Amino acid sequence: MFLRFQIRAFLIGLAITAGPSAQSRAVEVYREDFNAEVGTNFPEWTSSEITYQNAATPPGSGTLPPAPVAISESPQGGRRFLGEFGGPKIGTAADPGYNRTAVVQTIRLTLGDLPPHQALRLSFDLYVLKSWDGDSPQYGPDRLRLSVSNGPTLLDASFSNNHKVEREGSYQDFPKPRSLPQTEARSTDTLGYDFFGDAIYHFEFDFPHDKPHLELDFTSNLFEGKGTNDESWGIDNVVIETVGTQR
Repeated sequence: MFLRFQIRAFLIGLAITAGPSAQSRAVEVYREDFNAEVGTNFPEWTSSEITYQNAATPPGSGTLPPAPVAISESPQGGRRFLGEFGGPKIGTAADPGYNRTAVVQTIRLTLGDLPPHQALRLSFDLYVLKSWDGDSPQYGPDRLRLSVSNGPTLLDASFSNNHKVEREGSYQDFPKPRSLPQTEARSTDTLGYDFFGDAIYHFEFDFPHDKPHLELDFTSNLFEGKGTNDESWGIDNVVIETVGTQR
């Protein structure tokens, strides 16, 4: 998490150099709460190929085509969000490598024609759904990484909804190593997912950026390979605005 403090330090210096007037000229360039109809797609959001890796065969290792990126709705409360992500079920319970497959998927947000700026501010909600196991030696790691293409990594952490920490070592390293499951979640078990529940985290990041084109990569690396019925995630309430906009 040290990198986030470096980014903040950069922006403090930017504010001192540019003066308060530059801070007051922030421009919102993107906002989406994903409250359209379930199944709605957004062209600015795309999925990578899904890769999986297992030392045993089957299932072995390989790639799968990009998955659809669309709106889902929570079982409870009718919360709509972008997801569910995490990859399909890999193999069957009869495979020698069952429950031991690492599955990686990247969801990318691409924006163009941004106004002149020196930095950007991103805020969003992360939905961690079902049986994320954090850094469990048996069932993890389950991690999410957020990075700017050709720029900084804003978040790289494990998350857990598995409270069996004494037996399964399912701590998460957000906000720091060996944190208890769901530490600093804005809400827990409000979305209606029965299998180990759910947690919503709110994040806000400021980062240096001065190009007219932006790519943000949300990458999950989940273990077990039992598909989104076992572990999944989503994104909601995304807002991006400029910092230090030039007249």
